[in-house]
Amino acid sequence: MVVGYVVFIVLTIPQLPTWAQPAAYEWLFDIPQYAETSDNGSYSGSSAAGPSAVPWDGYVGPGADIHGVPLYGPLQHWSTTYDKPLLGCIFHDPRYQSHTGVDFPVNEGTPVHTTMAGKVVWAGANGPWGNLVVVENNGYQIWFAHLSAINVSVGDILNYGDVVGLSGNTGNSTGAHLHYAIMQKTGEDTYVWLDPQTFFTEDEVIYVGCGG
Repeated sequence: MVVGYVVFIVLTIPQLPTWAQPAAYEWLFDIPQYAETSDNGSYSGSSAAGPSAVPWDGYVGPGADIHGVPLYGPLQHWSTTYDKPLLGCIFHDPRYQSHTGVDFPVNEGTPVHTTMAGKVVWAGANGPWGNLVVVENNGYQIWFAHLSAINVSVGDILNYGDVVGLSGNTGNSTGAHLHYAIMQKTGEDTYVWLDPQTFFTEDEVIYVGCGG
């Protein structure tokens, strides 16, 4: 039913006037998520980050290296099982150029693992981000958004791979997925979003594209 509906819409959009097609595609693929905007970046592979409701703690501890992906296979997306995460909308995606992280489409309730040891500085609802967990260490924050459940509390010290919560569809989201983002502090009051794909390899994911 869902697949048929999407196919119908994809076939219908090209029949619209040229000026109307971009907005129709944005609606279909849930673009943009307004919480995830950027201002075109301050250096290659980054986007300048605006003010955030998530505070910086200043925590520095062991395990500050960021690596790997936050979902471990086998994983289900709809009724199909995959041995590794599906990668949907990417950083500055051609269909979603203001995207400040990457999206992993995955069924609701899938365990989400931290890709960096550190301190939990946010664990709760956060407007369009939905249920959000943020882990900080040594000038970096890892954001896990749209969760259905949160398994940690602010102040917890996590090891690499610990489960922070379960994937979901909360906040500004029209389908179950994990929004995964990395922020770096670059000055007293300046921050940038980094491309998460620079912290994992292509063979760790299955690329399906925006709307996959």
